[in-house]
Amino acid sequence: MSMRLRQTVAVLAAILILLFPLFRPLPSVSGAERIVVFGEYPVVLELGSGRFGGEEGKTPAVPFIEYGKGSDYREKAMIEARHFLDAGVYGYTFAYRPGSSLMKTEESFTLELKGNVPREAARQIGEGVEENVYRVKLGFDPTPSVSAWRSAFRTNTIRLTDAEGTSEFAMGWEGRSDAYRDALKNLVLVAARIRLSSRPLLMKGDILIEGNPVFSVGAGRYYCRLQGYVNFIEIVTYD
Repeated sequence: MSMRLRQTVAVLAAILILLFPLFRPLPSVSGAERIVVFGEYPVVLELGSGRFGGEEGKTPAVPFIEYGKGSDYREKAMIEARHFLDAGVYGYTFAYRPGSSLMKTEESFTLELKGNVPREAARQIGEGVEENVYRVKLGFDPTPSVSAWRSAFRTNTIRLTDAEGTSEFAMGWEGRSDAYRDALKNLVLVAARIRLSSRPLLMKGDILIEGNPVFSVGAGRYYCRLQGYVNFIEIVTYD
C-alpha cells in the first residue's frame, strides 16, 4: 500500500470515528424516566352518601383529594390519578407546627401542590375494572426542566423515606384521602427525626412523592404507605 493511500485511509477512519456518534440512536431519556401513576374509584358504591352517619346539619370537610369534582367513577379515579401525578412531578410545599400543651396550641400541617401537569401532557395508558373498582393509569414523560427539578431531590443529604398514614374506614372511599394526607405528615416527621436532634417549633419545605401510594384496609381503617423525599427549607427549634 502506497504512502498516499495509507494517508487517505487514515483520514477516512478519523472522519468515521468523529461521525459515529451521530449515527447512534439517541437514548430516550424521558422514556427511561417515565412517571406512571394510577387512580381508583368504586364502580358501584354499596352505601350512598350520608349512610355512615355524622353530625346533622354539619357540612362535611372537603377531602384533600377532591373526588367531589368528578361526576362519575371514571372522573373521580382520574382526579386521584392526576393528583398523584402532580405530587410525583412537582410535589408539595408544606408547613408543620407541632402541638404544645404548654403553649396551648394545636398541631398544624398545611400542604399545597406546587404545580399541575397539563392534561395534554399526561397520557392515559390503561384502564380496567377489578372487583368493582375502576382503575385508570397515566404516564408522563418529564421535560428537561422537570427532570432537573426531580434530580435536585436525589442528593446525599435528602434521603428517600417511607411512611404510613391511617384514617377511619367509616368515612367511605374518600377516607383514603385522609390516610394519604396523614402519610405525608408522617413522612415529614420521619425525615425530621433523621435530621434533627431537638424538637422543632416550625418546619417548612418541599415534598416529592416517589411512585404510587399503596392503600389497604384493616381493622376498620384505611392504611396508606408511600415513599418520598423531604427537602427542609426552614427549621425553627428550641435551641
